Amino acid sequence: MAPTYRSSDLLLTRPVGRVGVRRGDVVVFGHGELRMVKRVVGLPGDFVELEAGRLFVNGEPLDGRPRVLGAYTQTWRVPAASYFMAGDNPAASDDSRVWDEPFVPVESVAAVVTRRLVGCLGR
Repeated sequence: MAPTYRSSDLLLTRPVGRVGVRRGDVVVFGHGELRMVKRVVGLPGDFVELEAGRLFVNGEPLDGRPRVLGAYTQTWRVPAASYFMAGDNPAASDDSRVWDEPFVPVESVAAVVTRRLVGCLGR
């Protein structure tokens, strides 16, 4: 999740619980044998588009910029009980945009990041 989070940061989390997960939350989840930290961009039922390297959710750009006319677009409909995840550095992130199975089941999400303590783990 660099540049937003670094390996020396300490992340405080809360269980998913009753509050659940919202679009934009940073979550900790299991993906295969790995534990990952990514941002939730697509909720169940959302229509996610990847156009010219940029994400749109339900037709709205995540970065606020307009569409690129004629650009190649890849699309997904997020199934029930699943999320679509993205890292904050799209050029280098291993996330839903490149996974063979792009959706993360709700039960795989362990916690929501609530706070970041910068550089607490030393070097």
